[in-house]
Amino acid sequence: MLKNSATHYGAVARFLHWSVFLLFVYQYLSANIMTRLARDKLALGFTQSDYYDWHKSIGLLLLGLALLRWLWRKLTPLPEWAPTLSAAERAISHRNETLLYGCMFLLPISGYLFVMAGGFGVKLFGLHDLANPVGKHELLATLARVVHIVVGYAAVVVIAWHVGLGLKHHLFDRDRFLNRMLPFRRQ
Repeated sequence: MLKNSATHYGAVARFLHWSVFLLFVYQYLSANIMTRLARDKLALGFTQSDYYDWHKSIGLLLLGLALLRWLWRKLTPLPEWAPTLSAAERAISHRNETLLYGCMFLLPISGYLFVMAGGFGVKLFGLHDLANPVGKHELLATLARVVHIVVGYAAVVVIAWHVGLGLKHHLFDRDRFLNRMLPFRRQ
């Protein structure tokens, strides 16, 4: 089923959710590799420059997926709250989802502003240099870099909370909570 039902997320919502999650994991890992890798060294067959190009490119792809995800969420009804969630867990989940969407938008936007205003540019997937509509602007680059780093750490905390609540319900409460969003599960 493509659309959400009253109790489960549909295939489109699941695809967008897991695509964004997996790309966020990639972004986190690649950021840690690229910032620690010497310019003249290789990691997993890639140079530091390769990691930067792909990190920037995937960031722009994530921005597009986040926008699609947000639009899908606005245009299709969500499943009802899981009956096993307490009122406090519902309030926390709602706040957490708002923070997650904020991170999904702020991370790629701040990253883009940082590299453009810093004069680093974006070579899309290592193939095509994107035009720089921002121009070199040192103060904007510094501010965007700080926002990118702070929101990156905040995203790790918010994602951990999101995953933790799901695992708590699924593994400890044994209410099959994650089946609502896990891929390849029948409804």
